[in-house]
Amino acid sequence: MKQTNKSSFSWEVKKEVLNNLKNKDDIIAFINGLIYANAVEYPTFYELKIKNSFILEKILIRMEKSNIPFFTQKKWKTKFLIDKKDFKVKNEIVFKDRLTFFFAGVFCGSGNISVHDTTSYHLEISSHDYNKIMKIMDKLNYYEFNFMYLSRKNKHILYIKKLDKLLDFLSAIGAKKSWFKLQNLKIKRDFENVSNRINNIDFSNLQKIAKSSIKHNQNIDYVFEHNLLDLFNENQLVFLRIKSEKKWASLNEICLILEQEHNIFVSKSGLNHWLRKLNQIVENHKKEQN
Repeated sequence: MKQTNKSSFSWEVKKEVLNNLKNKDDIIAFINGLIYANAVEYPTFYELKIKNSFILEKILIRMEKSNIPFFTQKKWKTKFLIDKKDFKVKNEIVFKDRLTFFFAGVFCGSGNISVHDTTSYHLEISSHDYNKIMKIMDKLNYYEFNFMYLSRKNKHILYIKKLDKLLDFLSAIGAKKSWFKLQNLKIKRDFENVSNRINNIDFSNLQKIAKSSIKHNQNIDYVFEHNLLDLFNENQLVFLRIKSEKKWASLNEICLILEQEHNIFVSKSGLNHWLRKLNQIVENHKKEQN
């Protein structure tokens, strides 16, 4: 099969989670999710359709390597069948430490993420089977993803529009690279939005401030991601968390928050010193990793 020319953020996510499948147990959980989200069920078999030929080929290769039987023909460019005698689908979503791969299968089966050049974000997954989509929603919302349901064109659809929940979902299915890509896109858009709103100050100075703030926020994300928190004292950690939550707050504003809400008294120059320390720790850690 040849790879289609179409490339999108959803395609990148699916490619990434497929590359995470390492053994047969991972793939069994993945195929369960794929069937939940994609299959049309018949008395003796499941019919699955994957429109992207590259993704379809990767799925079939992994099934072959794990000795999971399927049936396809050359004339079926997007379709394959799984005999119910050859693969038992779990009635309940219970996969212990393989839940990540189950939901990766759900996303590869019917997931789509809309990330246009706007401030809007949209994730949806669907199924032909109402009971299965309800089980998916119950399990996801148990973990507070807050998926909503709608019915459209004989399909049952779950969706979320909040970026933080979308990022949580990417993390939950093991799409770390896509998580960072979307997080960086958000930061870039936030910067562009701030730049567009402010007209009455020197633009070059605004760019310096915004780029500096983006750099600090990326450093903070790096520290949390790589568990470097023990290199900071308690007051500095409070500051980092506030800066992470209020990405575009000025240092003067953060000084006030620290004083009024946390009884921490530090000057703007003191915060700049902590930011220099933050940058040095991140740079040193990156050098050690290389």
